[in-house]
Amino acid sequence: MTVRGGWKDDEAENWSATVQWLVRSCIRGCLNWSLESKFRFRMEVRAYIRKLIVATFAVASIAASCDVAKGWAANVSAPDAAANSRVSSATDDFGFRLLKALAKDPKRNTIISPLGVATVFAMAYNGAAGATKAEMAKTLGLGSLSDDDINRANQHLMHTLAKADPAVQPEIANALWVQKDYPINPDFRTVCHSFYEASAANLDFVGNPKGAAEKINSWVDKHTHHRIPVLVKEVDRETRLILTDAVHFKGRWLSKFEASDTRPRPFHLLSGESRNTAMMEQTGDFLYLENQDFQAIRLPYGNERYAMYVFLPRKTAELPDFVRSLDQQHWKQWTGQFASRRTQIDLPKFETDYTEQLNYALNEMGIKLAFDASRADFSRIPLNPTSGNALYISGVQHKTWIKVDEEGTEAAAATALVFEASAEISTSNVMMVDHPFFFAISEKQSGALLFAGVVMDPTSKGDAE
Repeated sequence: MTVRGGWKDDEAENWSATVQWLVRSCIRGCLNWSLESKFRFRMEVRAYIRKLIVATFAVASIAASCDVAKGWAANVSAPDAAANSRVSSATDDFGFRLLKALAKDPKRNTIISPLGVATVFAMAYNGAAGATKAEMAKTLGLGSLSDDDINRANQHLMHTLAKADPAVQPEIANALWVQKDYPINPDFRTVCHSFYEASAANLDFVGNPKGAAEKINSWVDKHTHHRIPVLVKEVDRETRLILTDAVHFKGRWLSKFEASDTRPRPFHLLSGESRNTAMMEQTGDFLYLENQDFQAIRLPYGNERYAMYVFLPRKTAELPDFVRSLDQQHWKQWTGQFASRRTQIDLPKFETDYTEQLNYALNEMGIKLAFDASRADFSRIPLNPTSGNALYISGVQHKTWIKVDEEGTEAAAATALVFEASAEISTSNVMMVDHPFFFAISEKQSGALLFAGVVMDPTSKGDAE
């Protein structure tokens, strides 16, 4: 993930050394020329004095630029710690609630990116006003946090995820796609660019909706490393703005599974049927938790900052009850109780995708006004808001893909938010993941949930079938 940040210290040092060399050269030149003829001295010393003056100003200018850049970087990289914690916790809790609203089909794998959906809504939040903004704040769990606190916390989170582990590849990209003749408030554009590194492009949704969709899908395909080639199938001619977010993750297990140990074993579905699936196996010291309701394990990647948590209900049919119990309070409680134990883990290999329009689930969660063409208030997005250029959210499309094998995990997600014009134990444990389970990919320091989902059938390829 690319993180902007102005001048870097080593770059400034290189420039400073170069200019210092130039200054010394000029001085030596002036001294050498003083030994030559008076004529050459009179004719050329003025030019070298000018170079000396320019070099002096250059040194001062670079030093000032570095000081300004370092000061800016310090400001954006160290926002309020309490706000950071609140926003991170809110994002996770929002993700759990969204998963509960979506994971209702006992035959379907449901995979979401809480981080991705929350990020695209955080950008939209900067354009909301009045009751629409208040309703979004409540559903997103942002409470009374200021826009600046939210934006800085999200920016800090993006930087934290990028630097967490050099061996893991997390990438987040954001973009604004604007109808070419629709005037956007420059403040809204600046906030999205400055805090979310969102690019911006003008498209012709009205005259060339197919071409507009192709450009957006090309962007999504690139930023998900070709795992999600199509996100937007059709664009309505009433579309004025689309906000997109793409998340890509690739990490190798700290302790990989040996392919020679993978063998077919039955996986028991909620229906009572079984499916033969490739089951990976290894034994090692892992952070592990068990109680009367479930077994759980933490499988780390790289330097252990990122990990996959797998929660397996004691009984095959209990996953729906477990999902209903998911919230930020339980998640924090459970993840704080893991202890190192010798454990044999049997985990199915799987590759699946998921596509869903999130409108209904978000409405069920409490975001209602934003989807109402007659009552939505996003008056901070247009340059000069009027009843003629008012906006509402017509759709939120979310698509994910994940692959888990002996080497590690690769996952991708993309979200499009479309605006239209209104109208611890020493004994060895065995964890056989042979029935529906919950998983989450999380970063340790921030607690951010990049992906979360329920696997009902690891042999199902998801919506691609």
